[in-house]
Amino acid sequence: MVKSFSDMLLVPFAKYLVKYGEWELSNVGGSVLIPQEHFHFDSILFKSRRLYYSADKSWRFIASVKILEQDHFTSKNFQHFRYLKGLECELTRKGLIRKRFSFKSSRILFQLQEKIYNLFIRDYLCNDLNMDSDLQKNISFIVPDKVSILLFSQPIMATDYETYSDEFKLQFTNPESIIWNIEIEKYLGAIISRGKYHKTLDSIIESLDIISKHLRHISRHLIEN
Repeated sequence: MVKSFSDMLLVPFAKYLVKYGEWELSNVGGSVLIPQEHFHFDSILFKSRRLYYSADKSWRFIASVKILEQDHFTSKNFQHFRYLKGLECELTRKGLIRKRFSFKSSRILFQLQEKIYNLFIRDYLCNDLNMDSDLQKNISFIVPDKVSILLFSQPIMATDYETYSDEFKLQFTNPESIIWNIEIEKYLGAIISRGKYHKTLDSIIESLDIISKHLRHISRHLIEN
């Protein structure tokens, strides 16, 4: 665990977020927050992304929700992975002045479906998230640049869609684990008020926890029944 907040590898808001857990440094670059026991995610990876139009950067908050890791995953869980994959979704936004947010099935699912005939897209998770008033309130306050919810098994290192889809087709046939990743991206540099800055961070953590709770409920219900 990281003991000093002066470590330059930590995120600049690490000292404020320590109330949620303990910090580690990731071997893939970035800081990792290991939460207290009452949260529904297992960790949050923090990574920055340079904005193409300036020297500023946005922050990616990537929560990991481990449902079945490799040691506990069996062939009986293949169908669970394939079913849950069809629930992936992302946040969409409409309106320039009065923004309206809603979750919709991930666009990449429709691309993958062209190569994987037995990948079925389902909107159960989207509906649950859209009906969660606490989550919607947080999202409206944060105004995130991106929110995506993806299911992973083995890591796929690919820079183009064709390579990714070919690699994922193998993973879909023979998965090894069930791990959800929730990513919220937000440019924090424009927030001048200290109070709003901290409330935005709190709202992001709370949103990740709410989504994680839904993912655990849906995943466990499927596996246990």
